[in-house]
Amino acid sequence: MLKLPRHLLFKSFSGSSAATDKSIYKRLRLETGLPFIKIKEALLKNENDPVKAQKWLQEKAASENWEKAQKLSQRETAQGIVGILSLPGFIGMSTLQCETESVSKNQHFKELLYHCNCALMNSDLDGDVTADSIVNLSHNSAITSDVLTNTIGHLGENIKIKGCFAFKLKHQGLSSCQYIHNKNDCNIDGLSVGAIGSVVIFKNLSDSAVGNTIAQHIVGSENTTDLFDQPLIQDESVTIGELCRKYNFNIIDYSRMSVH
Repeated sequence: MLKLPRHLLFKSFSGSSAATDKSIYKRLRLETGLPFIKIKEALLKNENDPVKAQKWLQEKAASENWEKAQKLSQRETAQGIVGILSLPGFIGMSTLQCETESVSKNQHFKELLYHCNCALMNSDLDGDVTADSIVNLSHNSAITSDVLTNTIGHLGENIKIKGCFAFKLKHQGLSSCQYIHNKNDCNIDGLSVGAIGSVVIFKNLSDSAVGNTIAQHIVGSENTTDLFDQPLIQDESVTIGELCRKYNFNIIDYSRMSVH
């Protein structure tokens, strides 16, 4: 390989010096997380322009991640987590599946879950949302399908979006309650994660404790049909419908999600 003299490596920068050279390498190293040898290759291929080099690195990484995702796509995804994002005026729930428990606890995996819920918040979708729909949504200018592919490439496992639910609490009197079973640690604001989750949308609910009880019931009951006729798991002498009439509220929508 032809090696350029060191004084020509950064000819696009006027007055470049060894200190300047190091700062460019350091900046790209911090921004991309890639090793020195890849950064050097990118600079050499892009006239030593750090902006062009970073774009080249991103495009190359995206291509490599896509190829890796295709190779992993048939592998079984028996693990995963459910994540509920609750923010003012919005609640969303998404389920991701992966291959191993260790990846399900990984911060990058949880960040993908957060992205899915934020993408739902930015969309016009309400209620149950399929994986095919959410991959085309975006958050912070990043398309969900790209974030999914990059996460697969980074973690080296097959990852699937199983399903999502979203509701915008736009109208007066609407509120939500949620419940997560087998809750895991998560340091992302507003996001709760676990093995099974439920979200319930109410109108005119005055006692959140009652709402939380119903959300817990939905997690505990695998039967999500005929909800109003079901005896409450915590007190079988009363049905969900009787609770609604007793406390004068309505259930507008609800969803239960699990990894399996």
